Amino acid sequence: MTITSLSKDEISLGEFFKFFARQVRTIAWVFVVLFVGGLGYAITRPTLYMSVARVTIGDNLNVGVDVSSQLENPEMIVYKYSQVATIKPIKNTRIVEVSAIAGGREESIQKVKFSVSEMVAVQNNIYQRQERKFIKYLDLLKVTDSTKIQVLSMLQDASLSSMTYSSEVSTTELPHSGKMYKNMLVVTFISTLMALIIGAIKEGVRRMREAA
Repeated sequence: MTITSLSKDEISLGEFFKFFARQVRTIAWVFVVLFVGGLGYAITRPTLYMSVARVTIGDNLNVGVDVSSQLENPEMIVYKYSQVATIKPIKNTRIVEVSAIAGGREESIQKVKFSVSEMVAVQNNIYQRQERKFIKYLDLLKVTDSTKIQVLSMLQDASLSSMTYSSEVSTTELPHSGKMYKNMLVVTFISTLMALIIGAIKEGVRRMREAA
């Protein structure tokens, strides 16, 4: 770094401190006014409620196949059941998280229950159709009654673990809409930026008057 560049840096730094010293009151007042206004906005945000349930997706009826596959893939689940709730598949599992945020506790619970009940009903209906097709296939094979009874018993046991089911719905209260920390960061940033901009404008006007 040359002596000339050092000198320019010192001048720039010195000018900044002079600007700040002259406009510190303006900057402080603008910051305080905007920050207080933003704080008032943040703390008056309404309380919201978030309800969450986890749904375990059932497997297709795959006889004689070791690899299982879900009744509906994650992309299809998100597309079909996201009308009133948020659907979030949990990676590398059969579980999807169903959540909803609303202004009332009961409203958020009902939104989750609606999506969950729709999902469970549709997927269990898919599995039951697969079972009926498999039973028809057994009839066509003309297996003995004892073998058929044994296979149907195994099928019934498998259906208990293969059908879709849901956990209980849990609800969390979100004071200030659950965004107090985020809102305060935004308010602080905007207040600081606007205070510096207004201070710079006032300093520019002062210099123009001195030069005139």
